[in-house]
Amino acid sequence: MAHAYTVEFRIYGEALEPQTITKEIGLNPSHIALAGTAWGTRVHRHSVWGYSGFEEGHSVDWEWLEEGFVYVLDRLWPHRQLIARYKAQYQVAWWIGHFQSSFDGGPSLSSSILLRLGEFGADVFIDNHFVDSNEPEESGSKEMSKTK
Repeated sequence: MAHAYTVEFRIYGEALEPQTITKEIGLNPSHIALAGTAWGTRVHRHSVWGYSGFEEGHSVDWEWLEEGFVYVLDRLWPHRQLIARYKAQYQVAWWIGHFQSSFDGGPSLSSSILLRLGEFGADVFIDNHFVDSNEPEESGSKEMSKTK
C-alpha cells in the first residue's frame, strides 16, 4: 500500500440525534456516536451520523479517492436536498482518511468530481496518517478496493 483512502460523509452537532437522521434519510449509518461518549482516549464533543455506504463497523480502503467519493455520492445524491436542510442546524462534512506508506503521490480528483462535490455542498476534511509498510496488519484491518 502506498496510498489508501476511507470516505465517509458526516452530519454532526451537539444536539444531533443520529437515529432521527437515519429515519429521515432512510439510510443505515456506518458510524454513529453520541456527544459525551468515549472514543479511545478522547470524548466526543458532538453527536455524529456517518455514512460510507457500508454497514456499521465495516470500512473499505479505496485505492483511488475519487472512486470512494463516487461510491458514497451515488448513494447520498437522491437525499441531497434533505441533507442541505440539515446545514441550518448541524455541520456537514466529508471525512477522508488518507493512509500512506510513502511521501510521494497522493490524491487526485477530476474536475467533474470536484463540480459534483461542490454541488453537494459539504466541506472536505482530509486526515493524513503515515503507515509503516513493514508492520504486520492488525486483525480486522480494512479491505482494499482494487476496482480501478
